[in-house]
Amino acid sequence: MKSTITLILFFWLIPLLSFSQNEIAIDSLIIQGKQLLNRAENTWQESDLLQARAYFERLLTDTSKVWLVRYYIGLADYRLTSFYFSKQDKDKSKPFIDDGIDQFQQCLELKPDFAEAHCLLSSLYGNKIAVSPFSAMTLGPKAGKAMSKAMELAPGNPRNYLIQAWSAYYTPKMFGGSKEKAKKYFEQAIACFDSFKVTDPLLPDWGHDEAYAWLGAAQMEAEEFEAAKSNLNKALEINPEYGWVTYVLLPNLQKKMTVEK
Repeated sequence: MKSTITLILFFWLIPLLSFSQNEIAIDSLIIQGKQLLNRAENTWQESDLLQARAYFERLLTDTSKVWLVRYYIGLADYRLTSFYFSKQDKDKSKPFIDDGIDQFQQCLELKPDFAEAHCLLSSLYGNKIAVSPFSAMTLGPKAGKAMSKAMELAPGNPRNYLIQAWSAYYTPKMFGGSKEKAKKYFEQAIACFDSFKVTDPLLPDWGHDEAYAWLGAAQMEAEEFEAAKSNLNKALEINPEYGWVTYVLLPNLQKKMTVEK
């Protein structure tokens, strides 16, 4: 009788063990994908960003954490959008804006309380307006609603302030943007990063280095050179491989400081 019960328990546990192993596997793959996306952010190369996006797309075959995989595909779309904007090629950004919006919407259908997705969805609506100004009437309120939801769900999330900082940085003054407003949001993001700790390695943890880098960039524009230098160095303390800071911002700052002397 004991042997029969043991046999039954063994076969009952097989699917649980299999599920556990699959879950461990997808967790490991998501973490690897995050590392790939972080490296692409450091190198700021189109091919690396596309590779990271393709990596996460392949993970959609596992349905156990599809909502999170869709978030990271959307994040890769967001990075690619920013990349093409930085190259003054908004046409190339359009399919990634549309796909990113779709990815975050699908993520939120499965995980409506995921503040991180609401936050980036808001930003992509803003990017959509930037490439299609006539969509402002419909997408402007959607962007505001998505950000309000992100703040409601996670008021201490530093990425909420980082996204608002970028919006203020690039929005013309006549529409409510300004570099000074952006600096305040960057400072709020940095303050939140000091207390907002992510304990689950699967969840988003990006942006701390970026907040310091962008604050430094804004300060450099305002000719606050010593403050800019301090914040750019703090960005490198967090992320020594941050190419934008090492190869663009710090050399530009050095030139400006030399001219100033």
